[in-house]
Amino acid sequence: MTAQSFAFTKLVVADLAAAERFYIQTLGLSRLTYIEWGEGPGQLEEVVLVVPNGGPGSPQLNLIRYPNKPMPAPGETVIGFMVSDVEAIVAAFIEAGGRITVPVVEMSEHRLKLAYATDLDGHIIEVLQAL
Repeated sequence: MTAQSFAFTKLVVADLAAAERFYIQTLGLSRLTYIEWGEGPGQLEEVVLVVPNGGPGSPQLNLIRYPNKPMPAPGETVIGFMVSDVEAIVAAFIEAGGRITVPVVEMSEHRLKLAYATDLDGHIIEVLQAL
């Protein structure tokens, strides 16, 4: 048995609305759905984001908040996005309150430009542009 496709990555965030705005403003993602479920320690709120025009079955970025649990430490995961203009995305990250941890680097041997940033909760984002 094998997996059929990669479906989603979930990031636990402290402020769901702020995280959603960050990813929509910086990467142009759009909201697919909002989920509110459970109670007590299992209570959650979740926003499902997708790349516009990604089509059915496209990978999703799910932002999830557990109002009755503490935030885990960020930095355990790196999420990556292919973009058309790394410099423009880096500028958008800064404007939206993100932090650039590795400025734009050209890796000509791999035919890529890349940069690393963190979102409002410190999650690591890698953006790559094909040369």
